[in-house]
Amino acid sequence: MGRTLLRATAFVVVAALGNAATGRPQIYRNEEFGITLPMPLSALPCPEPENEHIHGPVMLLGTGEAKGCSDLKHSRSILIYASYNVSDDTKKLQDFLKWQCGGPCLPPPSGLCVMGLTSAAARANHSEGWIDIIVVTQAGKPDPNIDPSVPLINYDLRLHTRPEHLKEDLRVFRTVSQTIRLSPAQ
Repeated sequence: MGRTLLRATAFVVVAALGNAATGRPQIYRNEEFGITLPMPLSALPCPEPENEHIHGPVMLLGTGEAKGCSDLKHSRSILIYASYNVSDDTKKLQDFLKWQCGGPCLPPPSGLCVMGLTSAAARANHSEGWIDIIVVTQAGKPDPNIDPSVPLINYDLRLHTRPEHLKEDLRVFRTVSQTIRLSPAQ
């Protein structure tokens, strides 16, 4: 019993050191928009650009090379983007979803949502066979100077993939949508 516990402890320590040595964050945090996300091990976080306003994380799927971060249109990825809700086109959740589709919104895979928040989801098909699966939600205290009935922040969670990878990438995306926590400062 003692050796088993010792081996298990050693394994956990080695695994933790291995993750720390790779420089990969285990939990993504964005204080401004209240995003907390345990990073999926199967996703490669893109580096955050210097001197830019950071709206949320971008993760590549199916690769161990960050070069795809510079060409997200042609890279399997998960993007989380938060922005202040100041446009009349995005105040209502369904309007925000339509705006994010960039064309016709198609029915999404079933059961997609951000846990604990009212969400809407859709699928958008794009040229060259690319597919976006989109989940949107809103959170934060309403701004009485803009519209006291509308949460202050819009969140767009997006899977960008191809049909042959949809099933495996959707598993990762579902995990992200179920484990992300959104709690902007009140």
